Amino acid sequence: MTKNDQDGGRSLARRSAGLVEEPGNRALRDPIAMAVEIISGDDPSVGELSAFRRQPIDLKAAARNAKSLSNEEFRLNLAKELGEREYDLACAGLQIMSLSLVALTAIWPADNLDSAEAKLALGEATGALHHRRDKSFVSTMDATLARRLRWKRTAFSVPALMLPPAPPAPASDSRGLAEWPLERWELSAGLELRGGLPAFAHNQIAEWVGYASAAPDLGHLLQRARRLFETCDRLIALAQRGPENASELMVAAEGARIAGYLAAAQVMIWPVHNRAALATKKEIVALINLRGEMGDPAHMQAAIRHVTADAAWVKSLPPDSRDRLVFEWSALV
Repeated sequence: MTKNDQDGGRSLARRSAGLVEEPGNRALRDPIAMAVEIISGDDPSVGELSAFRRQPIDLKAAARNAKSLSNEEFRLNLAKELGEREYDLACAGLQIMSLSLVALTAIWPADNLDSAEAKLALGEATGALHHRRDKSFVSTMDATLARRLRWKRTAFSVPALMLPPAPPAPASDSRGLAEWPLERWELSAGLELRGGLPAFAHNQIAEWVGYASAAPDLGHLLQRARRLFETCDRLIALAQRGPENASELMVAAEGARIAGYLAAAQVMIWPVHNRAALATKKEIVALINLRGEMGDPAHMQAAIRHVTADAAWVKSLPPDSRDRLVFEWSALV
């Protein structure tokens, strides 16, 4: 091989058509709400849940947009003047949509290599960060950071057997070295660099403020999550009785579980800060803790913990609210 044309540096699976478009070229809508549109109302049919589970979600697009929006929020925050409330709300809108895409990427199962690559790449670029410690320094990691890192690593974990070997090193006669791949898939390739002037959000301040101000009904989402989890459990029990459509029931059950976790993520991400909202978030925590006892996939449970920790830093929240957004999670994950 004399050129950088091996498969190791790109996705080995075909990209699927997804729900997510490039930042700045789409209506400002909650990506989780878009993903679950195929489920009509709070009493979905088996067919709707199966169609939801089987729909092609482009997690690479979701991961790239999550990173792009996070970068833009950082740039917009640098560009604002002290006390500009509208810019704080616009930053909050960018954070909310970015976290929603993070949740979608983490919760959706790794159905193919594209999905696995997206999860691993985003896991390296989001949430709590910890650089490898120099052995000449004492450890400075506290329990809170260690817990957040554990949640993040679990949220974006994928089955090891899904991944091919990393790109091989170039041979002595290889060319194209300036573009030789370092990773299977590079999340930030082609994205605006972090820092500098805003790339697009400064022209959409009113739109992002409106998005951040249009929180969904958290109480309704809580009830939706509960009903979907109950639906999941019942469909599994029915499938285990061996009906002719047992496989279809299992697909629908998985769809109900995923939709339940996405509803839970919405509750924990949106920065509604009052007594009722805090009580609703605590009920979601209790519900997810219970799902851990039911044996739900660890990456889904960890995804809720991960986005909850990051959502405490959404800029529309009062600074003193962060202490009240620390919850009692089960130590199962």
